[in-house]
Amino acid sequence: MTSIFQICSPVWLRRGVRATVVAMACAVATPALVLAQGVTATLDNAASTERLISEFGGWIGNRHDADQLVTTLRSGRPTATEGAASKEPATGPLGYGEVRLALKLAQGALAQQGVAYPNPDQLQAALHGGVLRTPQGEQVMDGVLPQKARGTGWANMAERYGLTMEDLLPPPGKAVTVKSAKQSAAKGKAKAGAKAKASAKASSKGKAKASAKKPAAKSAKPAAKVVKKATSGK
Repeated sequence: MTSIFQICSPVWLRRGVRATVVAMACAVATPALVLAQGVTATLDNAASTERLISEFGGWIGNRHDADQLVTTLRSGRPTATEGAASKEPATGPLGYGEVRLALKLAQGALAQQGVAYPNPDQLQAALHGGVLRTPQGEQVMDGVLPQKARGTGWANMAERYGLTMEDLLPPPGKAVTVKSAKQSAAKGKAKAGAKAKASAKASSKGKAKASAKKPAAKSAKPAAKVVKKATSGK
């Protein structure tokens, strides 16, 4: 059925109205879509950062320093006032996989020099280059990041530092699951109920055993003495 709008309105006006409606719909939907994509990317980034911190935090020293260093390598900008995170990476920003390779290669380079757990200056020398000071003496380090910036491949550096390709593979990760507060509360109640049920069952079983061990009462007087003795705690 033809509407009065279609009869009375010129073609160009009807097209303009449709275009305006479409534009308004896009304007409303686009921010929501961008926001959803941003939240997903943030969750992915947080999970990837957490995996790197878990793997290298103990080697670097602590979670805070590991977080700063990962952020520096990811962003290409210093995030600290001293140590490896205080220098701009020669490579510019790195992906999460590249950050892991850089740290793994720095680990191998330091291990060759007998350094198992580096201090901030030693880690800086391994990543950015410079003089590495150890109890055995000083060694000039080329730095993993400057080498990569000059075009040296990860595999070539791995061979130089005595690492195999298997050494460079990431450890198996675990899926990140996000539970709502409602789910967590329900799970907590279920656990509490199960514990209470198990406790009641154990208590009932204990009473049954105690009853089975008691000798048959010969008279009312001995039975009374047993009850008095149990309640007195003697």
